[in-house]
This record gives sequence, structure tokens and C-alpha cells, in this order.
Amino acid sequence: MRYCLPLSKSSWLEGRVGPPKYQDCFRLVKNSIDLLNAGKVDTILLLSEFKSKQSTKSELEYIAGVCEKFNVDKDKLHIEEYGYDTLSQIKFTLDLCSKNKDDLLILSSATHYPRVRWIAYRENKKLKVNVAHKIAWGIPRPRDAVFDIVLIFAYPVVDLLGYSERFTNHMKIRRDKGYLA
Repeated sequence: MRYCLPLSKSSWLEGRVGPPKYQDCFRLVKNSIDLLNAGKVDTILLLSEFKSKQSTKSELEYIAGVCEKFNVDKDKLHIEEYGYDTLSQIKFTLDLCSKNKDDLLILSSATHYPRVRWIAYRENKKLKVNVAHKIAWGIPRPRDAVFDIVLIFAYPVVDLLGYSERFTNHMKIRRDKGYLA
């Protein structure tokens, strides 16, 4: 089996620039649906445990709503209310795929891609899951784009110094309060 993990970021529409159909969060999920319909993946994995103070819906409700809009068969979705951050979502997915000997295709936005690549490479060293990456192009939330660009350089340093778990715990505390960063 081949899972597709669209790593959507800040999926709610409030605070975004441009039409919803051009947003990176929408394009990530839509591209995963297109891959599913083309038979290139078997199941779409939707993960998120985050709900912003800026929105009435959780991030997971938004991304699941896109799948519902395009009539994705519920049997083709694996939905988990899990993961506040990229690291925990990738770890969860790699563990799932490793246990079942499944392949994984990760979709991410252009600004998120370098960090996703780094985390997947580092976390997959022992598990040896067959992982592929693909970029879904769309308009990022401006604040997320800036944060991602900073983390392209900062996250590998944080990780190599052994602080990635502390970083994740800090993010979880902030996100439990409804903040992005």
C-alpha cells in the first residue's frame, strides 16, 4: 500500500491572501486527491491536532472538508487527530508505514519542503520506509512562509544539537493555547 501525507499548514482560511483554490493548504489536499484518483496512492493520511484561535474549525476539519468536497471515498482516507507539528506528524506516519511495510509519498508546500525533507531523512534512517516527496505549489500564509524560510536554516542546527524534541514540546505548549508559533 502507498500512503499520501499532505502536510497542510494552517489550513483555515482566515488571514490568508487570495482565493481558496490557490492556497497551498488546498492545493496539497487537492493534489493528494488527484494522485489517489490516478491510482498513484492508495490512501490519503490526514493528520492534525491543532485548532487556531483565529478559526472556528480545527485544521483537520478544513483538510477533511476538502476531501468531502471532492467526494473522496471514506475508505480511502485515514484520519487521525494527531500531531501539532511537522516532526510529530512525520514520525507518526513513518511508524505507521514501517509497521505495515507500506510506502509513503509526502506532499508539502515549497517553503515547507526543505524541513520536511530533512525531518523525513533523519527520522527514517532506522525505519527504512520507501519515502518520496512532492511539492504542491500554492499561496502560503505569509507568516508561515517567513517562519518556514527561517527554519530552512535554523531547524537542521536545532536538530543536530539535539533540541528538536524541545522545539516540538515548545510548539505543542504554544499550540495548545491556540497560537501558531
